Amino acid sequence: MLIGISLGPGDPQLLTFKAAATLKSCKRVYVPGEMAAELARPYSSPQILDFPMIQDELELKRIWQKNADIIAQDAGASQVGFACIGDINTFSTFSHLKRVIEERHPGIEIQTIPGVGVVPALASRFDEPLERSFLVSDGSQVQSVIRIKATRPRKLAEELREEGYEDFTLGMRLFTPEERIVRGEMPERSEYFSVLLARRRE
Repeated sequence: MLIGISLGPGDPQLLTFKAAATLKSCKRVYVPGEMAAELARPYSSPQILDFPMIQDELELKRIWQKNADIIAQDAGASQVGFACIGDINTFSTFSHLKRVIEERHPGIEIQTIPGVGVVPALASRFDEPLERSFLVSDGSQVQSVIRIKATRPRKLAEELREEGYEDFTLGMRLFTPEERIVRGEMPERSEYFSVLLARRRE
């Protein structure tokens, strides 16, 4: 098993209990750089893998595949972690690594542990509450829309479909014992603690 572990924005005290416990329980932990390694060291002996910022696509592909193969070899026999700064699923090295491993090593089970990402971190540090809708972008085309308080998911999905979004996932009371996740056809009604993810197809 491979577990993607969120390390938070940099303050060691913003690492979650679950992330710390998972770092301790993994046979090996990989990280993409020294900042991540520093946060992981109190709980593990992280190994840094090189993910260079270069433009050569063939060389990049070779490096990603090499790193994926290294991790998958360990993950095929034991519980292995890959830890990143911020949230593991938000603008993260892990997202692309996960795709490469799924393509080359489909037998590896992959899970992730969420953490404090850039959005809640900046809202706190800037003392700027995000009380209304906002856009987060790296400059690329917006691929996903998240609607909180999605009490009428079918109507929302119909509206978003007109804007080019085709894949829908509804989550209710996520990370609680009452959690429910619905994909595809959306129900007419949902409760207040519901969130809808709409994505464009690539």
